[in-house]
Amino acid sequence: MYELLTLATDITEKRGLTLIVTQGTARQSKTDLIANLILNGTLLLVAADEWLPGFLLPRIMRGHTTEIKELTSRLRTVCASTSLRLLDSLSNISAAGEPILVLDFLNTFYDPNMRLSLRFRVLRQCCNHLKRIALHRPIMIMTQEMSGQEYEQFLQILCGIAQKTLYLEPAPEPPSLQLALL
Repeated sequence: MYELLTLATDITEKRGLTLIVTQGTARQSKTDLIANLILNGTLLLVAADEWLPGFLLPRIMRGHTTEIKELTSRLRTVCASTSLRLLDSLSNISAAGEPILVLDFLNTFYDPNMRLSLRFRVLRQCCNHLKRIALHRPIMIMTQEMSGQEYEQFLQILCGIAQKTLYLEPAPEPPSLQLALL
């Protein structure tokens, strides 16, 4: 988690592509990262699934400032629920601008209604757009670790374009406290 917070402060100064592989949904880590990025400047958030941080984001930011409305105005969101929508969204992003965070990037490529060859072709096209954008601005891609041959092949393509890959392990559960009766 410390690396994610450090990444949030360094990302505004560096361009390139960073891949973050999570175990599980890691919603708290994603929300913390988004809050830290917004505290440092503007952010374009591309959500490749249906989850976006709602009430937790303002709560985290309240710990740093009372200007919640100003901070949340720094966040622009794009929702891409299918791989074709993700491709369209990435193709329309200009090279110059704020840092980009893509949540659950590989999620959209597990559509059983699309031929596998089409999913691979769309993934490669998305990667080409990401490489183009990463020449001029920072991009972070988060994806959930999964099992299966398709996942391994998808991840290999994604790792091939990333300058840095981080593996985020789940935070340890806090120890439960048992109070003494006497």
